[in-house]
Amino acid sequence: MDDSLWLEDNFGEFLSEASFQDFLSLKNNFRGVDVANLLTVGQLSQLAAIPSQLTSQEDVAKVMTAINPAEFGAFFDEVSPAIEAQSANYSTEVKSAFILAVFARGNLSSSAVTDEDFLQWLTVRLRPLFVNLSPSLVTPLFQIGIHRNCNSSKEIVNLLDTLRLTFSNNTKEEIYNNIVISLQGPTALKCYKSGSFYTYLKSSFLGFGFPNVSTFVSLLSTTPKTELLNTISPADLGNYLRQPNVINVQSSLCDILNNYNKTLAFLETEDVPDDVKKQILPCVWPTALNINQKIEVDVWFEIGLKNYLTFLTKNLISFTEVKNASCYAFQKLVYYMGNNFTYNTSNFGEADVYDTIRSYLTAGPEPRCYNATDPYLNSTAWFANSIGNFVKFLTLGDLTSFVSATQIQIFLTNTINLELFSSSTVTQTVSNYYITQLFQFNPTFNPINLPGSFLCSSNIPVLAYSSISEADALNVLGRRQKLCNGTDDPEISAALASNIKTVTQQTLVDLGSASSGLSISQITSVSSSVLVSSLSTLGTVTTWSQSQVTTIIQSITTSGFQINSAASLLSLGTLVSGVPSKTIGKIPATEILQASANTNFISNLLTAPTVIQEIVVQKIISLNSSPAMMVVNVPDALATAIPPAMLVFPQGTADINVLNKKTWTPDQSSMFFSSLAETTFDIEQLSPYVLQGFTCTVVQKMKTSKIRQLIQACRPRNKRAKVLLTESQLTCMYNLLGGSLSQNFTDYPADMLVYFSSQNIQKNNCRSYLSALGAADFSVVSSALNKASQLFGEARTCLGINSRNLSKDTVEVLGNMVCTLDGSYIENSDPVILEKLKTCKDFSASQVAAMETLLLSGNTSYGIPSTWTSQTLVDLGILPLYLTKNFWGHFSKGTKRQFLKSFMPSLRAAKTKRTTMKSFFNQVNTLVVKRAAGCTVGNITQVTLSDESFPFGYDLAQFDLCLDVPVLKDNLESICQKVDDDNFQKVILNKLNQAFPLGIADQDVQILGPVSRAASLDDISKWNISTIDTLGALMKPEDGTWTTEQSKAIINEYLSIPGTSLGTTELNVINAYVCSLDANTLKTISTESIRNAQLLSVSSCSAEQKMILYELSNSSFSTYRNSFSDFYTLIKAYLGGAPLADIKGLSTQNISMAIDTFKSLQLDVIKALTVNDVRALMGSNLPNLKLFENDTIVQTWINRQLQSDLDTLGLGLVSNRVEVITPSPTSNGNVLLTSATSAKVTSTTQAASIFNGVELMKPSPFLFLAALLTALQQMLQRPV
Repeated sequence: MDDSLWLEDNFGEFLSEASFQDFLSLKNNFRGVDVANLLTVGQLSQLAAIPSQLTSQEDVAKVMTAINPAEFGAFFDEVSPAIEAQSANYSTEVKSAFILAVFARGNLSSSAVTDEDFLQWLTVRLRPLFVNLSPSLVTPLFQIGIHRNCNSSKEIVNLLDTLRLTFSNNTKEEIYNNIVISLQGPTALKCYKSGSFYTYLKSSFLGFGFPNVSTFVSLLSTTPKTELLNTISPADLGNYLRQPNVINVQSSLCDILNNYNKTLAFLETEDVPDDVKKQILPCVWPTALNINQKIEVDVWFEIGLKNYLTFLTKNLISFTEVKNASCYAFQKLVYYMGNNFTYNTSNFGEADVYDTIRSYLTAGPEPRCYNATDPYLNSTAWFANSIGNFVKFLTLGDLTSFVSATQIQIFLTNTINLELFSSSTVTQTVSNYYITQLFQFNPTFNPINLPGSFLCSSNIPVLAYSSISEADALNVLGRRQKLCNGTDDPEISAALASNIKTVTQQTLVDLGSASSGLSISQITSVSSSVLVSSLSTLGTVTTWSQSQVTTIIQSITTSGFQINSAASLLSLGTLVSGVPSKTIGKIPATEILQASANTNFISNLLTAPTVIQEIVVQKIISLNSSPAMMVVNVPDALATAIPPAMLVFPQGTADINVLNKKTWTPDQSSMFFSSLAETTFDIEQLSPYVLQGFTCTVVQKMKTSKIRQLIQACRPRNKRAKVLLTESQLTCMYNLLGGSLSQNFTDYPADMLVYFSSQNIQKNNCRSYLSALGAADFSVVSSALNKASQLFGEARTCLGINSRNLSKDTVEVLGNMVCTLDGSYIENSDPVILEKLKTCKDFSASQVAAMETLLLSGNTSYGIPSTWTSQTLVDLGILPLYLTKNFWGHFSKGTKRQFLKSFMPSLRAAKTKRTTMKSFFNQVNTLVVKRAAGCTVGNITQVTLSDESFPFGYDLAQFDLCLDVPVLKDNLESICQKVDDDNFQKVILNKLNQAFPLGIADQDVQILGPVSRAASLDDISKWNISTIDTLGALMKPEDGTWTTEQSKAIINEYLSIPGTSLGTTELNVINAYVCSLDANTLKTISTESIRNAQLLSVSSCSAEQKMILYELSNSSFSTYRNSFSDFYTLIKAYLGGAPLADIKGLSTQNISMAIDTFKSLQLDVIKALTVNDVRALMGSNLPNLKLFENDTIVQTWINRQLQSDLDTLGLGLVSNRVEVITPSPTSNGNVLLTSATSAKVTSTTQAASIFNGVELMKPSPFLFLAALLTALQQMLQRPV
């Protein structure tokens, strides 16, 4: 029976006389909360005193709704003791509901409730309910306290503190937060009267924590900070700062210390933990630096900061921090950092300190911090006081910027300064400052008279070396070799060697490494017997040019010297790079193997042409082609010459320890990468060469945990070369992680981070993501993905970038992303952006213009243009390579030449693109052309050509007039390697045609280098290309690219020689230029040649060429089909010529085709692939269809698919293909239009209507008729 009816029937008007226990005793299933509205307050109190009667918030709500707020006191006077006695039996939910009812209707914040009544409520009635208080009830409780007096607010905290052990961490945190809020307002610190502010806060927070420094500062906002802070004693401040984790925002700590009048006393008397000292120092450091009294500076540095200076950081000693320091503080800092500081545990070095010294000294009047009238600043020991032990970093440019040539006289005679500069650590250029002055007054001064290390100065004019006697030349050479640490200056070597009239064995011994300064004509004048007897000397010279070693080898072999054994090879030393491939080919393989065990032989062989290295490896492989033995026999540094097809290891035979020591190409390492699944080798120890073999194909059979380890091993690591990965590898890794991505972004390859979706990054981690992303190479990403713009957009949101003026901090976080920014950001950002731009690989014209604008503004660390020197150019790193005449116009010819002497060799060593080199030369070599009948700049000689800056200073006309044919013939390689301008190169070719009217010999063609690319087809027709050495020399990628016509002419010229063919070595040499050959020539390639060659780049080939090469490679690699991963890895480079059937066949083999391979397929093949085909082909790489959906080829395939089929991929791809609508009968006989899945609507007419900007296809009448007939047929076929 319903409880309300039961009460009415059984109690009627006597209901109020009964107790709640009476109800329970008479009806055992009586539920009082359901009839709460019928019960008296007393009965409800009895109900609430029984825990089992209240099981939910709803139950409490029913009870409390039935009670008038005026009766709450009486109700809780009965209920609260019961709850306190049986607290464990009341759920938190029930107690919270009681509290909410009181808060909502009890009107405790009203002034009608006296303070005494409020305390009664707080400490008696509500106290049992506050046990295990819910976090959500804390704020309402404190809101009541805000409207009451200070004592009430304090009692709330006191009460809560007595119950603190029952509270969850969340509740305690809420209490802490509300204490803070109550202190902040609406009337801040309303309960603080006087006394120690620190003591007041301790009493305010009790056991609920203590405000960190940022909160502490926020509590000072309405009262003068200094007034409140200075109520705190140094001891209390020490107690506060010694609390764990109290310093959360350093700027707040600084706010405290900067407004505290007792800071120095605190530093002297209070000992705090080291981690606190590290945070205090940046706060007080500016104060110490800005003190302008010598005695006070001493007190701060020697007493106050005595225990703090060891924690100086790179930022604190930076110029940004030190630039406004007083001279006393600056000189004190220089002394301390040079004599007392230990750099072992710091994040900066002495060079960083010097950077600051340099910036400081150049930022004021010259010489800064010297004042003849100041007793503390009038010392002539200015260099010792202002530079001190950092003099080892001093450059000539710095020296002249610190103090002028006239001002320096004040300090030169000071004995302390003299001792300082006499140190061996002083740079050569500073010493050469004196040399420069000497030779300006006496150009013919004999270098033999120069004292000590001065002889090593590069400021000695080269002409001074070329106008001395042979005896003096050898004397100077000997002294230079002893004093100059074996440093070889090719220009000086050539100048000294030019004085040698007769070359004997002793001459070669005396010349030593300077023998490379001998011209070709000098070498050919030496008898072969002298050369043979001097092999032990000549073989140690490391600076030979290819033409020199070739000439020497030709000379000794024509006189009978045999190169046919390991011993003879080893005897050649560095000259081995001049041995022709034909000679290497005749040496027994066993002798080659024996020689390859010698590390010096291998080091020397690495300087030889690639063709020679490949033939050496082929000879070694011929002894034992078993993969396991082959990788043992082939030297580590030559492993790149092993054909990828020979790196297929039978299961369990790959020794990762051996493989991990070798240098590999990605094609090679991907062949044995799957072996890592079997090994227990420490993945973290894998070399970058092995790791770069990672592909989705070769990791198919690996466990997920192993794959994750491999991806993590590719992360950036200190003192380890970067693992170079392609876009397909990076997206593969990203896809394999399957969205299970860590927020520790540095655990991944930096380049992979480019492909992260914003959904992969937690909002509070976006800055750390961008910081890690800053190490990425953005040039890896396909431009079609528009990643740079997308990522910068995300960076703007994360970092709060709202203008084109990027701060230093923002630039630091962005890192390499600055390489993608347009010029408007570069020219308006913090100048540190220039340092970040030094890592970029190329620049747009607008970026270059912006860099120049920034530099020319003078608002950078490089100063104003009028102060720029050759050191400025050095300090700019790689940036000068891209700058224009607008920049170079601010440097003198001499400064540019001095810089180019070191810059050009570095560019050549880095194999800088020839197109970039040409552009650079044209920008830096800006000359005012003057008409002249003859050579006026200076005849080009061997010495001239030895200058690394050549041909700087020559315009086209002077280059032509000053270059004589005999000099060109004698120095052909040197001049060809240094000339990058097209027009200059044509001058060389024209003079060569004059010099060799009957044709240019192989030996000379081999050293044409970059000049060869300027040749016409007529020029090429005059070349002898009869050896693989010549073909290989012409095809060196670093010398530039060939046109199709040029490469075809060269290769055909080679193939016209009897006995030549497109063998393995030839294919390796020509590589991508195989695409310049006609079909008939390609068909002459044997399957063995393809199999034993490196994988060719055939992307530029025509469809016909690709098909021929595919058929050849398919046949060549057919023996590897039993391991389809290996077969696919070998064949994928040639799939652009594969027919549809073969591609469909691959789709059954779980190959996970990369998107770039997919796009390389024939377009007709791509169009014919179904959704299921592509799904099976791409496997793990399938998500890349979405990534590249805007790519033309991918879009073509998408638009040929039905939307319903694409939807099965779950990638969100959208096709513009219109599906046919065909009728389908319904159950009532009507026709229902449904989508067909097999037909595509086509139209022979243009779309004729536009709706909301979208073209609609005109319906075909034939299509409509077909649909109608189909519907009619279906209706007729229905059973009657």
